[in-house]
Amino acid sequence: MKIISKIWVYLRRQADLEPERRKLWLPVFFGIGIGLYYLLPQEPSKWLTLSIIEGLILAAVILRYRQRILKVLLIFGLIIGGFCWVQMRSIYVASQMGKVPEQKLYLKGNILKVDHSQKGKLRLTMDNLFDFDGKKIKGSFRITLRQKEGNYQAGQCVEMVATLLPRAKAQLPQGYQFDRKNFYNGLSGSGYAESRAFKIDCKDRLPFESKLKIKIDNWRQKIVDRINSVLPPDEASIVAAILAGEQGAINEEQIKHYRDSGLAHFLSISGLHMSMIAGLMFFFIRLLLALYPPLALRYNSKKIAAIFAIIISTTYLLISGAAIPAQRAFIMTLIVLLGVLSNRRAISMYTIAWAAFIVLLITPEALTSASFQMSFAAVIGLIAFYEKNASRLAKWFKKDKSSLLITFAKSMVVYLAGIIIADLVASVAVLPFEIYHFNQISVYSLLANLAAGPIIGFIIMPFTLLSLILMPFDLDVYSLQVVGFGVSLVNDITAWVSNLKGALLDVLSMPLWGLILMVLGGLWLCLWERRWRWLGLIAIAVGASSMIGLSKPDMLINEDGKVIAIKDNHDNLVILPVRGKDFTKQIWLEKTASQPLAENKEILLRKIYQGKTTAPKWLDLSCNKESCLYKQKVKIIKNKEIRIGHQKLDLTNSHGLAIYLDEIFKIVSVRDYIGVRLWNQ
Repeated sequence: MKIISKIWVYLRRQADLEPERRKLWLPVFFGIGIGLYYLLPQEPSKWLTLSIIEGLILAAVILRYRQRILKVLLIFGLIIGGFCWVQMRSIYVASQMGKVPEQKLYLKGNILKVDHSQKGKLRLTMDNLFDFDGKKIKGSFRITLRQKEGNYQAGQCVEMVATLLPRAKAQLPQGYQFDRKNFYNGLSGSGYAESRAFKIDCKDRLPFESKLKIKIDNWRQKIVDRINSVLPPDEASIVAAILAGEQGAINEEQIKHYRDSGLAHFLSISGLHMSMIAGLMFFFIRLLLALYPPLALRYNSKKIAAIFAIIISTTYLLISGAAIPAQRAFIMTLIVLLGVLSNRRAISMYTIAWAAFIVLLITPEALTSASFQMSFAAVIGLIAFYEKNASRLAKWFKKDKSSLLITFAKSMVVYLAGIIIADLVASVAVLPFEIYHFNQISVYSLLANLAAGPIIGFIIMPFTLLSLILMPFDLDVYSLQVVGFGVSLVNDITAWVSNLKGALLDVLSMPLWGLILMVLGGLWLCLWERRWRWLGLIAIAVGASSMIGLSKPDMLINEDGKVIAIKDNHDNLVILPVRGKDFTKQIWLEKTASQPLAENKEILLRKIYQGKTTAPKWLDLSCNKESCLYKQKVKIIKNKEIRIGHQKLDLTNSHGLAIYLDEIFKIVSVRDYIGVRLWNQ
């Protein structure tokens, strides 16, 4: 106890020496409360939450003269505040949804959004749905059409025959919870059309909020159509992603190239795009004002430029779809520009703290998304590095600045060093999230960013801004073509880097507790300024050690038992031959860091499954026409059941199983992992 007491006294004294930095932990505690809500296996009682809040208020009133205790109560208040806030948000979203009729039926309703699936098929997000008998179907649904093209717009009404399905759940334990994401996106489920979608007259008036969303979506669609009419498909799909946030048209090969090369962040509108658009607009307006001295001398050109930068940033946010990284970047950009208007410096760790708090207030569910985590981690890491080293760099740059040649050379060194250091710091900051969410490490991301950085900074983003300005006047053809030229160069770079030997390293996800420790350790390292911040490295090291001894399951079984994967003798997961369920198969391979089989292995696997041969050096599986035996322990009766010894596996309500046969035998279900929550009921 004495040791714990000494540690507590030390930490308290150190915190007292940095009173201003303590404020940075307020959004962290709020986020911890949100995270605790998502960690629960069962939906918490709202009455219990309310009673805890009342208890904290009562304790604060009774102990109002005890300052130290009040500070502790404030921390607990922020935590329970985050918990309560996301719980209220979840209850509200659940109230807007109803039971999904899992059947084929006639539908008519309003189109909220039009986009494309990864296979290029049209998708209509619809609400205000009614069936043939006029019975209302509660909630919104994303329905995939049969065709790839069609003249549909948000705000129109259509009718069709379609099959509705509930939200897709996680495909394996520790897998991504698609149902939770779609739940907060307002989707009750998905579906696919059995017939064409026919346009009909709309009878019901939509609320103002829906009308505004539809107007913005139609605006975005017109921009995408304009891009597609000017540029070839490979360029247009990328330009549509960085200009309008529409990634549906990007083909799988391009996505793979960008992901494997470490440039996937370029496809998602984030701080890179928002800061460049706002910064370019700011300096462009100042340049224009400087060309007319009487105007520049009479008015504050910085403030005028800041106003125009806010306008273009807001426009860019709306047409981009306002994804989480774009929200964070917009809030930070807005704070910086408001600082210019109020004659205050705004680029600091406090800016990112306010941005995080505002984003969590608007969308508390964002905390669990990879985009939120990676976006904030990269920016926090960069700001922490800037706080410690910017002054040294500035002194070096100003030293011996007599020669124009020396100044130019230093500028180039600073630019190249800035790209390298920024990419290195950001890459280290997002590495734990890259491992946890995507099971991959892009080995040559520094090379790709170094090669593509100048093209993005000097060609793509300036002419993207110019295209935004000129598009309402139909004068954007040439500027879009320049953007397309820059994108084609970046496409070539990503293709080259991704094809280098060893460009991508597949790894298993660390456990959630390991990620949490690394996050808290990283925050401790970045948010404090004194030497005690290095204590954060202990938590980071312990979190990283969670990856030691990780193993792949010996078997994966989907919810109906028809798709089965088994581990071969080389620690690679092999999916037994079965048609369909391509999405599940892809997720399994990615999440277990397994490689798809080569064509010769695929042929061999089919022969093994048909009972025509065996390959004991590769796969411990023997089959006949009716069943297979895996590792002499598991009997797979084809399309019927699975037995381990004399025990028949019960797949009812499991949503899928992961089985570990070696060393410690265990069976883990998806249901155990996702629990019973509002989004999966």
